[in-house]
Amino acid sequence: MRSTPSHRRNLLPHTPGVGARAGLVALGLLTVCATGCAPQRDCSVVLWWVGDAQSVAAVGDWNGWNSDLDLFEPYGEQDSQPAWRLQLDLDPGDYAYQLEVDGQLHNDPFQPLLSWDPWTREETSLLRVADCEQPVLELVQAQATAAGELTVQASFLHAVGGSRLDPDSVRARLTDGTPLGGTAWPAKGDILLSLAGLPAGKHTVLIDADDHDGRTASLRVPLWVEEQPFSWDDAVIYQLITDRFARGDAESQPPEHEPAAIGDRMGGDLAGLTAVIERGYFEELGVNALWISPVYDNPEGSWVGMDGELYQAYHGYWPISEDEIEPAMGDAEDLRALLTAAHARGIRVLLDVVPNHVHSQHPWYQDHADDWFHLEPDCVCGNYDCPWSTDIETCWFTEYLPDLALEDPAVLAAVMDSTVAWAERFDFDGFRIDAVPMMPRAAVRDLVWRLGALEQGPTAFFTLGETYTGSDYGAIRENLGPFGLDGQFEFPILWALRDLIAWGGGDAAALEATIAASEAAWDGSGAIMSPFVGNHDMTRFLSEAAGDNTAQAWDDPPPVPTDPEPYRKLLMAQALVLSLPGAPVIYYGDEYGQPGAGDPDCRRPMRFELNDWQAWTLERTQSLGRARACAPALRRGQRLPLLAEGALYAQLRDADDGAPVITLLNASGEDRTVTVSLPAHVALDTTTFHDVVEAQESWTLGAGRTLTAELPAWSARVLIPTTLGCEGPST
Repeated sequence: MRSTPSHRRNLLPHTPGVGARAGLVALGLLTVCATGCAPQRDCSVVLWWVGDAQSVAAVGDWNGWNSDLDLFEPYGEQDSQPAWRLQLDLDPGDYAYQLEVDGQLHNDPFQPLLSWDPWTREETSLLRVADCEQPVLELVQAQATAAGELTVQASFLHAVGGSRLDPDSVRARLTDGTPLGGTAWPAKGDILLSLAGLPAGKHTVLIDADDHDGRTASLRVPLWVEEQPFSWDDAVIYQLITDRFARGDAESQPPEHEPAAIGDRMGGDLAGLTAVIERGYFEELGVNALWISPVYDNPEGSWVGMDGELYQAYHGYWPISEDEIEPAMGDAEDLRALLTAAHARGIRVLLDVVPNHVHSQHPWYQDHADDWFHLEPDCVCGNYDCPWSTDIETCWFTEYLPDLALEDPAVLAAVMDSTVAWAERFDFDGFRIDAVPMMPRAAVRDLVWRLGALEQGPTAFFTLGETYTGSDYGAIRENLGPFGLDGQFEFPILWALRDLIAWGGGDAAALEATIAASEAAWDGSGAIMSPFVGNHDMTRFLSEAAGDNTAQAWDDPPPVPTDPEPYRKLLMAQALVLSLPGAPVIYYGDEYGQPGAGDPDCRRPMRFELNDWQAWTLERTQSLGRARACAPALRRGQRLPLLAEGALYAQLRDADDGAPVITLLNASGEDRTVTVSLPAHVALDTTTFHDVVEAQESWTLGAGRTLTAELPAWSARVLIPTTLGCEGPST
């Protein structure tokens, strides 16, 4: 289990007398004074190379890329390999560089940041040196107990040549203004703060402190009061488009009538979503994280989409402001109320952010059209002379969505500062990042690095990226890793699921091969990946499973099925997705069976009043979501395939706790009998299993740890040991 995202883990060599933070990105957080004196910042840089070499040198912007000037020295061993070390003293700023090892240039494997040449498309490492003429607050430790007690210990590191901490200047409060009590010791720079009697939920501590010259240092520490510490390994994420979900002035019901044009706004707002949160809808579904659509202010009026139809900016992906909220959704207080309601219930909230482009009405484009954007409005992505394969990082989505030139440091800083400010201003818990492959990897790395400031203490800020692809594992993988995104979407598994269940064109062996290939592709990245059955950019699974025409989103949208088969198929897919490792995503409406062709028909208004088969599907999806929270094996367990033949599929999730979970699928139109055997090494506290899809069914293992089950056509079973007491559907 990871307590923090992968990019926060220390990868630097551990050598005597060297602090881990001294290397690479020079944060300037080391104390260099003797015991008992006020700690001072140290912005020197320590670079490392680990491995056999005759010579190692650093070449970069600071030395004219001359390999004769900055040579590494041998410095012990790391993991039984020679370690090399170089200490530098540089002025504050950003420096592109590489390491020359025995005459060959390499990017620094310990460096989180990248520089990027838009002409050669070559990446180099980027060193960011802090300004030691400003003090900083460094977190020493922080915790929150289930009883509602917070404690935070910080250290004030005074500026080089600056004065000590002024103890009377310390200001500490929660985001709602509640003050924290505490004590400061200026001689040591220590600050100790505490607060008790807090309710369950998120409580972010804001600390400011000055030196005697009036220079201020600040620190932000997010903490959670909750019974069990949360990890993103435990997340079930619910995706929604705010405009299409619920309306605050209609008792949290969705719009009653769809407008004549399905590309128009439909009236959903932040207040409506908050009301749904407060009535417990997501807890009943086992959801503990929400992914909400972008909240930027978007343009009025209608605009021609890539399909030639007219669209309004209901979705939020056409920003005209970097800091204002779309008035049709609500205002800042509405957004804060939503976050407060979610956090009080232990629900994390991810904001969908759009760092790649803006709308032509955005002030950035009005003021910087000639220098902040790729100057090719005729290069619309996917056109014959502007293919995705070669122009993905510079093409425009449409002629009114100019593409930001993120390779320019000034543009990158403005975009990333604005993006991070949304998280700070409203206390979001993570970002879903739009159109990741349309940005240089250096920009993604820069955003992740900046978000590290929001991860002081035990609370992780989750970054979930979108790389829309068929089965290009490399495109997804390149933005994961120890310095990249925390997770991305499992597109290859989605297509394999649709092939086997919705389209009937695959087999279980192909599905298992895809799942195994995904696991191999992400291995070593530390990523928490997100499996799913559909999202806002594709046809609805239900309509595909019904065999309906999904090509006519505007003229002939698919109907609500009355036949039970497509609902059974949808539930099968959800059963497997909610049984796979990672942080699964439920797209709004897929919990009950929302029909729809492609965009924008896949974005029909949410429905809370359901037909019989939709209610049947919802109840079982709720049971699956709650089972994931109930059974540790479904969240943390190793995945073991048991059977993948023809239409039959079986897998085991085992957390070595004596309570493994078995998932069975019959992807055929005939009733089938399936027999599986549990491996001998799997610990068992009981041999009796209960199905959380159909509550009335249970099984007992036979001789040789075998289980035989009768599976109706197009059905799934998720078998959980009875000792866990996980409840299934009531009907």
